[in-house]
Amino acid sequence: MRGLCKTSCGCEIEFEPHEFSDGFVYYLPRNLDGKVHNCIFSEEPDFFNLDVDEDDEVLKEFCQKHKDRLKISPAELVAIMASEPRDFVDEPMDLDFMDAIRRGNVLNLKEYVERELSIATMPYLKHRSDLRWQLREEQEIFETKATQEQIIGYTWIELPTDSGYQLEYLGIIYELMIRLEDAKKCYQLQYECTGESELLEKLKELDKKIKEQNETKTSIENIPDNITPELLKNSIDETEKKIRQYIIALFSNDVNKIWKRLPNLGQTIHRIHEKEQESILIPNEKSDVERLSLGMLNTILKESKSKIYSNKNGKCSICGKTWKRGDYIYLGKHKVKNTEEPICSDEDCFKKQGGLVSITPYALINNIYIITDARNVISHIRDYDKIMQQIVFKQAFDTCQIINNFIDDYLDKKNLI
Repeated sequence: MRGLCKTSCGCEIEFEPHEFSDGFVYYLPRNLDGKVHNCIFSEEPDFFNLDVDEDDEVLKEFCQKHKDRLKISPAELVAIMASEPRDFVDEPMDLDFMDAIRRGNVLNLKEYVERELSIATMPYLKHRSDLRWQLREEQEIFETKATQEQIIGYTWIELPTDSGYQLEYLGIIYELMIRLEDAKKCYQLQYECTGESELLEKLKELDKKIKEQNETKTSIENIPDNITPELLKNSIDETEKKIRQYIIALFSNDVNKIWKRLPNLGQTIHRIHEKEQESILIPNEKSDVERLSLGMLNTILKESKSKIYSNKNGKCSICGKTWKRGDYIYLGKHKVKNTEEPICSDEDCFKKQGGLVSITPYALINNIYIITDARNVISHIRDYDKIMQQIVFKQAFDTCQIINNFIDDYLDKKNLI
């Protein structure tokens, strides 16, 4: 769609439509050579507030300076300034943005932003330029009895850049509405226009969130209406295999450090080996970790979450390093008979003492508890309430998908899938 720039700079523009999932259409202004139109009034937004006539030297100087980007005469510009309001540059968006969010008026806020985008599509306009937004009523925020509304009016919404582009405001609104693909489109369009690296970082962050959102959606869609004990057992068995893979990768297949720190598990493995020698059917297991139960696997993960806040001052008996209350330290949780628990503020020293360290999230450990409890239910046939049983089964089935996705992502990053 071709027409004149909406700011009345006189340039002929090709308006390129970009439709969002809620039906809103943003028209990106392009010059006839295909480049995004950088209107002169994006850089000089306050010019319309000047009281000038066509003979004014300021006007003449402005028109001469920007003659290549201004396709109207000084007289035409004065006529436009006198006849058409230019509300889109009178008050930057930040002044009322946070107050609208505080009141829950996100939809009204979106309509406000869309209206500006329709009245004056200016992808290069910086709402946060030259601190224009701070000059309201003589810094009323510093008054002794400033109201909450006044304080909120000076609170910025966090945007990818510090410029405050129109598309950034629309993008953040779509994020608040959890329309992440729409938000991504806003930042992609803005990056094409202005190219800030912060926009690329924001796009990476959104890609991660979109992936997680899609995985959650797929997980929910894949939950059957009726989950049988057999189906749940197969799902838990598959997840258990993945947890074993995760632990092997977590400790680089050096399982001896696990048995040294958790000798009870090592003894369990030894007894399993002895029983296997009495059988003619030997399992093809590549690691001793594959012989452990789900509860034992979770014990390893809990022990490896050794980084905690210290509740008192202390000193390492090995390396001599000291720490204060509230500092991070590494502490072994599992008590071993006739052995001091490893403890130090230095990770390397802690590991030399036999301590286990990992970045396993507590959410994973807690999710393993959920599927362990569900396995206990299906392993012992009882007369359970059918409705409650299905709730428990569905929760466990969904939890298996969450654990699988987390571990697959971890192994993929380590190129182990």
